[in-house]
Amino acid sequence: MKRKHQFAVGKIVILFLYILIGIISPVKSSSRQFQKNKTHLASSNASSPRLIGDSEICMVLGNTIGIYSAGGNPEDVYEWKITNSKGEEIYNRSGGEQFETIKVLFTEIGEYTVFLKIRRGTESNFYQDLMNVKVQRGPKLALLPDYLLCGENPVVLTALDPSTPNIGNYTITWKDVNGNALGTGNNITASIAGFYLVEMYLKNPGGSQTCTINGSTFVGPALDFQITKSASKICDGGSIKISTDTPLSGEWYIRKMPSGENVSLGNAYGIDLSTMELDGHGFYEVSFSVPSIDFPDCPSLRKTEFEIVPAPQFEIQILKHPDACFIDDGSFQVKANSNLTSISIPELNFYQKNISKGQIITFKDLKAKVYLVNIEGSGCNTSQLVEMKSENLSDQSAADKLNLTISQVNETCVVNGVIPGKVSLEFGESIANGKYNILSSNRGTVKSGAIPVNGKFEVELNSGNYLIEIIIDGCTYPTESITILDQPQINVSIPSNIIICESFLLIPETADQLLFTLTAPSGKVESSKTGEGFTLTEKGNYSLLAEPIDANSSLCAKKLNFETTLLSPFSYTPVLLEEKCFDPIRYRAELEGISIDKVNLRWLDSNGVIVGRSREFYPPSIGHFSLVISPIGSGFCPVEPVGFEVVTPITTVPMDLDLGKTCSDPEAVIISLSTNLDEVVQTEWIFYDESNNRQEKVAFDDHFDIQINTSGTYEVVAYNKLGCEIGRNFTFVEVSPQYTVRDLEDTYPVCSRKNTISPIDPGEFAKYAWYFADQLVSTQRLFKPDKIGDYQLVVTTEDGCELEDSFRTYVVCNYQLVYPNAMVLGNPEKDFRVLMSEGITEAELFVLNRQGELIYHSYSDDIPVETPILKWDGKFNGSYVPSGGYVIVLMLRNPLYGIEEKQTSSLLVLM
Repeated sequence: MKRKHQFAVGKIVILFLYILIGIISPVKSSSRQFQKNKTHLASSNASSPRLIGDSEICMVLGNTIGIYSAGGNPEDVYEWKITNSKGEEIYNRSGGEQFETIKVLFTEIGEYTVFLKIRRGTESNFYQDLMNVKVQRGPKLALLPDYLLCGENPVVLTALDPSTPNIGNYTITWKDVNGNALGTGNNITASIAGFYLVEMYLKNPGGSQTCTINGSTFVGPALDFQITKSASKICDGGSIKISTDTPLSGEWYIRKMPSGENVSLGNAYGIDLSTMELDGHGFYEVSFSVPSIDFPDCPSLRKTEFEIVPAPQFEIQILKHPDACFIDDGSFQVKANSNLTSISIPELNFYQKNISKGQIITFKDLKAKVYLVNIEGSGCNTSQLVEMKSENLSDQSAADKLNLTISQVNETCVVNGVIPGKVSLEFGESIANGKYNILSSNRGTVKSGAIPVNGKFEVELNSGNYLIEIIIDGCTYPTESITILDQPQINVSIPSNIIICESFLLIPETADQLLFTLTAPSGKVESSKTGEGFTLTEKGNYSLLAEPIDANSSLCAKKLNFETTLLSPFSYTPVLLEEKCFDPIRYRAELEGISIDKVNLRWLDSNGVIVGRSREFYPPSIGHFSLVISPIGSGFCPVEPVGFEVVTPITTVPMDLDLGKTCSDPEAVIISLSTNLDEVVQTEWIFYDESNNRQEKVAFDDHFDIQINTSGTYEVVAYNKLGCEIGRNFTFVEVSPQYTVRDLEDTYPVCSRKNTISPIDPGEFAKYAWYFADQLVSTQRLFKPDKIGDYQLVVTTEDGCELEDSFRTYVVCNYQLVYPNAMVLGNPEKDFRVLMSEGITEAELFVLNRQGELIYHSYSDDIPVETPILKWDGKFNGSYVPSGGYVIVLMLRNPLYGIEEKQTSSLLVLM
């Protein structure tokens, strides 16, 4: 019969085996692209084997891993077997060097036994040993991966669930990331943001540690930001700027350390502090508190410190004023009341370093003039003006001596802010050779120049205290003091630099009722009021004009400039890291378009609770999580969380083996592996003969269907992309001989008469289909055709193969029989005879008279077609019978077709 080329549809599952154990061994060079993970967890290169491993293990999260090593030589063959307390095998593996160390996953507490046998060369029992293993229930962990630090409220970190049995037997130690001890015991109070590490363990009777667990957690505010400051130390008379690295508006507080009370400085993006506003020298703590949109009841708080350092201590004493303008006999001295770093006097081109406390420096032969003494010490700079006046002019002012008129105008408000004040000088006469100096006590000369010939001029000055020095014809006249008053401006706070993701809502922070006008880089102008904001979308330099709504306000408007930067597009995604067998589940945030040090990370659980803040994330449980990343300094960027699901790692896959024939080669057997194709990336096939000899079928590696022609046991091992074994199964295969099919004849007879023709039997198959003229006529094994024409038979084997053949039928029962119904005695041409067509193999004639007496009998089994047989000349016992009527009986037979027919008729005999 002809065979259709297809695979068998039959299925035989011999063994179902789930493997939860992974093997890790050294990576060896190979031409194969894929290598199983072969990294020694523990190794022993010594030639003397020794079974070592974990004898006491704690199960904490539903399973635990034991590691066992055997040592020995690279050529050794290892056989591992692990049984539970019931004697049931949970692990049975053998192999070469890659089995020197194994990792075993235990999923139930109890007593186990690890058996090891090593074959070296032909010595099958070179080494044997066993180890008892106790897997006990570990403690219930209570430590969370992340804790929110809300304002000034500390959080309590708890390592173990208080209901843990024998909790008092655990040694628990807390440390910071630098390894510094923070405390012991199950609880610790944390008030400082950062990572906290904990180690807990039991001690066995021998005094060594067992059931050791290491954990970590992070404590921090809901919002990631840092406080920035312009300096860590400031000096008397100095100031400090403090703000955040992210444009956030919140409430600022200050207190003098160590025991001062917190004083609110109001809400702002940043603050400017002057020593004139604070309570003297010492350390100060500044706090910033801001609410979170996601955690409104948990304000984020950051703190910083700075120090006000005392100015260098010194005193200046004038020893003698000059006698006259042109007599240089003045003098003064500087006494150091503290150690000074340096003293400098620009007018004398004097500079000296390292002046000790108590040291006095005297300056002589000085002319009438104002001198600026700069003092540096303790990291601070300070200045003082020294007025050396001519004795003959000191009793009168310069105005009296020179008929000088001095007038001044304080700072004044304008539309967009404040314009400086000014001082006007008028001498009332022409000045041929004169100059002026305007000095500030902390800066020295701020303005100077020649006096116009007409004796009139004015100078713009910012608010402050000044000395006016007049020099005419080389003579310095007594100085005049003036004060330019400050014109207060409205108080408003905005960040100076803003990073924009897509847009940024800027709400100027102020306690006053103000009108704001914003001019964007494009020139677009917008207005708003206190409490309202501007949506920023452009990159570049902005200007914000803030002015009082009350026209009668004494406060001046203020114009503030700030710059925005558009953040380049970036993307991020959580990536599952898979590097070694049985590694903990670990994700890593992968970013494009921005570096990791420029972003804040948040790993959130399905309830929006923060569970991680580092780039790498170890999920605390199975379930749905999300990753949120925002650029540092971007404020509240509209970022979309990237969700992902943490599923149980697949450490085992189904390994169903199906056996079937290949219809193109009946003697071959197909072994098909049904498994998780998404997880299995490599397969290994191993053959065991009747003597249990092992042979690796390298040619079948990475195949899921193999064709074999040899009886024996076939084992398949499945590995994942890391090279970890995740399943194995085996089956015994007996190769059967070629299909026995009874060949059909080309033709078969059909008989419409009663017959015993045997039906057609094609042999034993699973299914039968008999077709006549393309119509199904039977599905039985035995078939007896009853029509003339072409037939087709299709049979299906037990292995699913289809075989087909065809035949035709011919008629065997429609034979023709001719004989006379009368005869003439004595006439050879008119005697009795029988003519037959094909189909009868035996014929017998009986002639009876009226009395039923047999008067003639003839038999023939050689019947030629259409040739007279069974002739009768009409004689009985040598004489012609009397004329009259007789009975003719013909018996027709064909044993091959089961034909046996009797025909009876009358015969008229004539003389």
